[in-house]
Amino acid sequence: MREEAQRQIELLLQQQEELAPELYRDLALYLQVLREGLLQSVQQACFHLATQVVPERYNQLPPERRQAFQQRLQELVKRTASLLTVEQLMGLAAQQQRRDHRRQRVQQQRMLDALLQGDEAERPEPQPVGSVNLSMDLPISADLLDRGLPVLAQPEHQGSANPVEQAPLDGTEGQEQANAEQQLLQSLFQMASEGLQQGSLDAIDQGSEPEPPADATATFSLTPSAELDSRVTAASLPRDPLLQLRWWSHFDRSLRRRLRNLSHAVNVEMLRLGLAQGLLPMNLLDAVLDGQVEALPAPANLLRVPLPLGQILGPAAPTEVLTLLLRNTDLEYEQPRLRTCRKRLEQRRRGLRTMAKRYRSWQRRLSAFEAEDLWFQDHAHNQRPAVDQA
Repeated sequence: MREEAQRQIELLLQQQEELAPELYRDLALYLQVLREGLLQSVQQACFHLATQVVPERYNQLPPERRQAFQQRLQELVKRTASLLTVEQLMGLAAQQQRRDHRRQRVQQQRMLDALLQGDEAERPEPQPVGSVNLSMDLPISADLLDRGLPVLAQPEHQGSANPVEQAPLDGTEGQEQANAEQQLLQSLFQMASEGLQQGSLDAIDQGSEPEPPADATATFSLTPSAELDSRVTAASLPRDPLLQLRWWSHFDRSLRRRLRNLSHAVNVEMLRLGLAQGLLPMNLLDAVLDGQVEALPAPANLLRVPLPLGQILGPAAPTEVLTLLLRNTDLEYEQPRLRTCRKRLEQRRRGLRTMAKRYRSWQRRLSAFEAEDLWFQDHAHNQRPAVDQA
């Protein structure tokens, strides 16, 4: 049975090794079709924003700025298209993998430091023998909640903690506060249009963005981080079907990141011309792509999200924002050839999942057979001294 399991595993690996070049060609073909129709999809989305959302602003632009905007779109799309290859995407996947691994190591080290600091805290005075100490402290250190879990850290409040206890503002002061907050939002948009112009180009060229502070993504986990496996982010497909599924997930993640970076760069350009209602942060775009934020219905490659600014700026404040966000599903909806390539890839994905399920089953059987052999060897070794003594 052990030899049969090994034979089945080698057979599955050989079959998958023969199918890997075909999968690689299908992925390359999908990217080729995507590059060919990317400019048209971006222009169509920008056309909707310029003519249906802010047509007055677009009519006021001088002809030279409108032509420069069209040329700028072509440059951004061309630069992104040069990065939409299997090799470039997997290179970006390797960078993301190293960054995530490094971030996880930092988080775990911070948690360990917090636990060590909790152990070295001042201990209470020794109690007489037989006394009972009933403490109201939590079963974990308070320092752990303050430093180890930043999401639970309580900020220092100044003044009254209850907003109801504060004196209400009259009509004049409330209007001045609303105007000040509105000017603050406008200044933030202006700063983003000036400061992120060069940052948008760097994001497209390098495919990476500044790492967020580890405090913002710290999790309570002390499990040892898994070692980096370069096979799941290599330029070539691995032989193992289980690793191929992980390789494919890294490929999809990198492709989504490239399209998100292009969307952000185009939004920055539209904001500079006054054609955008606002500039959404990139982490919010990621949340929408991950399904963590519910978006409102919108045309293809456009994102419509609600803005809870009514309580701050009053009833005249905008209740939603419409911005550009390129997504695979919308691109495939607009391009029949790309949709056909996606269907072929999904068929291969289903076949690969079936192959990986069979491979995992035979691996478990082989591991069980090896464990049985080791058990019998240890059992026979332990019985031998008893026989010698008899």
